[in-house]
Parts: sequence; structure tokens; C-alpha cells
Amino acid sequence: MKRNTHKKGFTLIELLVVMSIIALLLSILMPALGRARAEAMLTKDQTQVKSIYSGFSFWAPSHHGKYPIPGLEQRLADPSTGQFIKGRGPENLLVNDHASMLSMCVMQQLFTPDVLIAPTEQSDVVYPMEFYDYEVYNASSNEWTFWDVNFMNDLENNCNNSYGIMPITGKRKHQNWGVSTHNPTGYAIIGTRGPLDGIEDPISNANLFHGIDRSWKGVTTFGDGHTEILETFYPISSTYVNDSGEAVADNIFAEDPNQAQDNDYGNGLGQGADIVLTHVMQGEVNDNGKGGGCSGFIFD
Repeated sequence: MKRNTHKKGFTLIELLVVMSIIALLLSILMPALGRARAEAMLTKDQTQVKSIYSGFSFWAPSHHGKYPIPGLEQRLADPSTGQFIKGRGPENLLVNDHASMLSMCVMQQLFTPDVLIAPTEQSDVVYPMEFYDYEVYNASSNEWTFWDVNFMNDLENNCNNSYGIMPITGKRKHQNWGVSTHNPTGYAIIGTRGPLDGIEDPISNANLFHGIDRSWKGVTTFGDGHTEILETFYPISSTYVNDSGEAVADNIFAEDPNQAQDNDYGNGLGQGADIVLTHVMQGEVNDNGKGGGCSGFIFD
């Protein structure tokens, strides 16, 4: 008995039709999938920013309501004895940079180094610190080491932190670095970093975190603990008082030079009263209101 071995397959036209349908479905689904991935990254970034802020908040109740200040942990020698005694001696302003502060937080187990790197980090010089040396801690007077000094926060060369943070200097440190009654709702503490001086820049690296069409978008946590997704450098609740006594919309990536004069801080120029999220490297004590440990701000 002969068997019919002829099997009918797809014709070329049928194959092209199927391929066209698949291509059409992909063209419909891919933008939605890309958008879903972007939203997932934004949600993950929110979680990390909140985790870092929670670490700051966890520290505050047992430290007079202040977030971590490395200069009060690794103090200068007690002037009355000349000895390094934990909890005694003047504040060491020179270590109030962000690398020291974040490294101190890691040593105190407020958070781990990996949460300091944004899920969409774009810079080649920003990377997680893989081998943090927890064994270096030594509070004896002849050693006096409270964190791993190999932690970096230099956006121009080597950096183990993605996020812009409020400088721990000047009037802003006194009023807003901690549980504060001075406009905590509108005062930004930590968030996605932005472009130099808060000027819209289509080729800014900061646009690549969450921005669409080369425009900045980011996550920011404020002094009262609430977190916002911003698409502006001027949050509605953020203001500062200028030298004419007027409330001015505050750019969170620019230090404004015309702040109201305040003779209780620095040289009376009022610097350190407005909001700015930045990276601060270790600097020098100066008289421009920044209060030491901060020779300049780095963005993008």
C-alpha cells in the first residue's frame, strides 16, 4: 500500500504574513516594555534613596537629633588633656565631607555600600565599593580610626556614591541636617544628582538616570521623610530668603549667592541657608560660610 508522503507546509506568502504580524506586535509591545523597565528602575531607585535616608534617621535619636556628622565621631584632641577621647574634644570640620560621612554610615551598619549606587548609574568612574574594611575601626587614642578612608566620593575620578546629598556645612547643617523644625518639608536631603549649577543641559550625564528626551528626572527625599519624583530643579515647596528678605524659588542643584545676610554664620553672607544636592570632597576650613571640609561642590 502506498502512503502519501507529501506534506503541506507554509507558502512564502503565509510566512511573510506571520513575520509581519510578529513585527507589528513587537513594535506595539517594545515601547511598553521599555517604559515598564524604566518605571521598575525608578521604583528601585526610590527604595535605595529611602534606605539611605532611613539610615540617617536611625542615627538621629541617639545623637541629639542630628544625622551622621563624622566630625563629631572622629573628633580633634581634647584641648584640656591633649588626648583623643571618644565623645570629647572639638568637632573635626575637615572630615565633614561626603566620603567620610558615607563611609562612617557603612561602618555603623546604617546601610551597605551597594545601595549607594543608583540602578541606572551611567558614569564610568562611579562604582560600588566591593571590599569595605570593617576591621579598621579603632577608637583607641593612638589609632583613632572610625571608618574606611578608602571609600571615595570624587565624581571626576573615583566614586562609590551615585547620589547628591546636602552638604554638612554652614547654616544648612545647623538647621536641616537632622530632625528639624526649619522648613523640613521643603528641604531636600538626598536624591538623584543633577547638572552643574542646576542649568538644564541636554548632554548632562544626570539626564540618563531617569530622564526622557534628554531632560532630567529624579528621586528626592526631603527633611520630613517624604520622597518625590521630580522633573524640575525647583520643587514647589523649596524656597530660600534672599538678601532683600524675599522668599525665592530654590534650585536644588545651585548654591545661590544672594542669600540673606546672617552674621551668626561664616562671614555673614548667609551661605549654607539654601538647598543644594551635591557631592562634597574633603576640603579646607574657610570663612565663606561653608564651615570647613568643603572646598567646592561637584555635580553631574
